[in-house]
Amino acid sequence: MSQKSSSTSSGSVVSTETGTAKVPMGKGIGVRGVVFLVAAGAAPLAAAVAVFPVVVSASKSPVSPLFFVVAALALAVFAVGFTRMAHEVTDAGAFYDFIRVGLGHVCGRGAATLALVSYAMLFVALVGYLGASTASAVEYFTGTVIPWWAWSTVSLFITGVLAYRDIALSTKVLGVSLVLELAIMLVLDFVMVFRGGPQGTTPSALNPLRFTEGTPSLGLMFAFFGFVGFEATVIFRSEARNPHRTIPRATYVSITAIGLFYAFSLFAVAVGTGPNSLVAKATENPQTLVTELAWTFLGVFGQDAVQILVLVSLFGCFLTFHNVLARFTFNFGAAGLLPSALGRAHPLHHAPSRASLAVTAYCLLAIAGSVILGLDPVLDLYTWFSGAATLGIIVLMALTSLAVIVFFRGHERGSWLTTFIAPTVSLVAFGALVFLVVKNLPLLVGGYGVAVALIAVLAIALAGGAASSLVSRSSARNL
Repeated sequence: MSQKSSSTSSGSVVSTETGTAKVPMGKGIGVRGVVFLVAAGAAPLAAAVAVFPVVVSASKSPVSPLFFVVAALALAVFAVGFTRMAHEVTDAGAFYDFIRVGLGHVCGRGAATLALVSYAMLFVALVGYLGASTASAVEYFTGTVIPWWAWSTVSLFITGVLAYRDIALSTKVLGVSLVLELAIMLVLDFVMVFRGGPQGTTPSALNPLRFTEGTPSLGLMFAFFGFVGFEATVIFRSEARNPHRTIPRATYVSITAIGLFYAFSLFAVAVGTGPNSLVAKATENPQTLVTELAWTFLGVFGQDAVQILVLVSLFGCFLTFHNVLARFTFNFGAAGLLPSALGRAHPLHHAPSRASLAVTAYCLLAIAGSVILGLDPVLDLYTWFSGAATLGIIVLMALTSLAVIVFFRGHERGSWLTTFIAPTVSLVAFGALVFLVVKNLPLLVGGYGVAVALIAVLAIALAGGAASSLVSRSSARNL
């Protein structure tokens, strides 16, 4: 396998290419397309329905909208070093390529394996939740009972077809779905805010003086989960037009837009329920909090529209992460860590089509295994694997912050703000968040035994990947 590295005049590693990627990827998406992919991956309407109640009920905080503001600010600080590093490292592996360049090949290989396992877990979590939500909605509207795994399989087939083709097709589908789900949620938000709830329209849910009430650490943990996937801006750089301009802009736009949407929407929910009743209602009826507000303020049509568009939102999220996981698989194939055929782009679509087929096959096996083992798609698949995936991704973010600091100490250029101060702040923040997530993971996944098993899988992925680099130092040097 041939490999090539290039460097700037000052000696920094800029790219590492492999001879296996025989057909170049297409260059079809700009800032708007990347933002669509990331925002759809965040599944804003689905997050409002599924994540908001958990943020409120877990934290018992009267000012829970502020958790999304804090999370967005923390990610914006992280993005300072993240996007600065993106100018130096032009590979499309995001976290693990940055870690490889900053901390060395051993850490980079471990991070790459951890990333692949984390996103594979997240993909399984999503296929279970999407199937269960679709089955529930079909039963609600038609009375027909169809098992969740059937809907999961249908959804997987559709995303597999879309992901097999040029990424531009996926962005068009995601653009439509994103506009629809944002429209219904923003209509509901503005109606609640301007009409007012039981206590009128009061800004008390945004009072920073009450931030420490309840358990803010839990609220922040779940708030960060709503942003998982924003790093996809860099993953899609090989298919972006003018990536040096597109990627930083798309990253900041994505973080800002998602953060503002979450904070404003949860504030509107607080107005709709009444700030004094928010915690109680989110705790008593978490699954119907938003849909009941839609019925109250928009009527039956609004409630039905929300239920339907939640499925659209989940599908957009599922499609985004199918594309993300396919590109991770493509990079592993190109590096020789998976069969090299997976690292070749389609000659017509210029997409990682073979890698996409592999992702589809993997998910079909996961669905079949879940059915055989009798796992619940929400209580088991979604809860277990989304929690573990979040932990894995936060660990990668902490390691990335450290990698930025180390890299720029050896390559003196750029301001201290972008190469040291911001990465140091984000390293401390995400290091603390890793501690909080590990501490509270049993609460998230429903038991210590499951939590220990999931943490063990992540640890084995990280350590095993690093060990494999020591064993085979002569091959796959770019991962």
